[in-house]
Amino acid sequence: MSADAATGGAATAGPRRRGWAGIVQIGVVIALVAVAVAFSRSRGGPDDGDGQIARPAEAAPLVSVFVPQAEPATVTVNATGTVNPRSQIALTPQVGGRVVEVSPALRAGGEFAANETLLVIDPADFDLALKQSQADVAGALADLRLRQAESEAARVNYALLHPGEPVPQLVAREPQIEQSEARLQAAQARQAVAELELSRTRFSLPFAGKITEATAELGQMLARNQAFGQAFSIESLEVTVPIAQSDLQRIAPAQARKATIRSAGVAYAGTVERVSAQLDERTRFARLYVSFDDAERRAAPGAFVNVTLYGPQIESAFRLPEATEQPGGHAWRIQGGKLARAPLDVLSRSAAGLLVKAFDAGEGLVVGAAPGGREGLAVRVKPAAAIAPAANPS
Repeated sequence: MSADAATGGAATAGPRRRGWAGIVQIGVVIALVAVAVAFSRSRGGPDDGDGQIARPAEAAPLVSVFVPQAEPATVTVNATGTVNPRSQIALTPQVGGRVVEVSPALRAGGEFAANETLLVIDPADFDLALKQSQADVAGALADLRLRQAESEAARVNYALLHPGEPVPQLVAREPQIEQSEARLQAAQARQAVAELELSRTRFSLPFAGKITEATAELGQMLARNQAFGQAFSIESLEVTVPIAQSDLQRIAPAQARKATIRSAGVAYAGTVERVSAQLDERTRFARLYVSFDDAERRAAPGAFVNVTLYGPQIESAFRLPEATEQPGGHAWRIQGGKLARAPLDVLSRSAAGLLVKAFDAGEGLVVGAAPGGREGLAVRVKPAAAIAPAANPS
């Protein structure tokens, strides 16, 4: 054999050996992958039927469960509000004159009783006007009596001269008598006006209230209808409560619902008197106007108060710990050892927890987070001794 033939055979054998070596390496890699997959399946357990590997019981997350009991309950809504008078009135005299007396209550912050005299205007001019009107009445009355006497005399004379004939009206002075009666009535009306204006020199209000502003001083000249301050009625105090539309629906119809108003550690009973006719343009909240039930016990104007509104009675409801509510507004209930989603119809919220409409709670509701929580996830439940009950709201 020649040297060229030997060299060509060696060159051909080299590539063949490298090809077989590559095939063997690929086979080894595939075998290792198959072994790893088989090993992982044997450790992870059988398929649970939804395309995922089921966990063994000892690997299921441990959760706390609360078992709620259905009971009757009242829907409540907690809100905040401000105490305000329905309106303030301007203090204006109905007569003018010089101030000769000012009550100590006629100061900012002063409190007064109904019909208490707050200010006195010099009554001298009005007293004189009254006396003049009284004199006018006396004169008109005397004139009327004179006309009546003249009429009686004329009737007697006419009867003597014309027996059995009716007395004419002019002879009987009937028009003159009617004129005198009209003058007397006018004089009496002027006297009543003078008496009324004299009474108005003593300024008072027909309700108990407080002064928010006053500028009247002793010796000051006040004109008729010149304002010298502001005041409000204590009975007009009410609480203005902004409320979301969803909360308003929970206590509908809101009007006449009872409420508890708390301010500075004191509780007052109240009643929803009115509901605003339109929503606030900025917040889209409605407004409730809550009146105080006790006329003698009311919070101070301007006070910031907490208000609990009492809505309808629910025959079957759950009181749940706040931690039962999961992100998204639902709860996890246990069904056959697995998680099932339960929507929550929240009726009210408070520091004590949630009030929701009763539903099928299964074997209990998960309190707190469920690691990896999803529909159908198998879980383990803590012993009953470790489960905290829901707190009842006060």
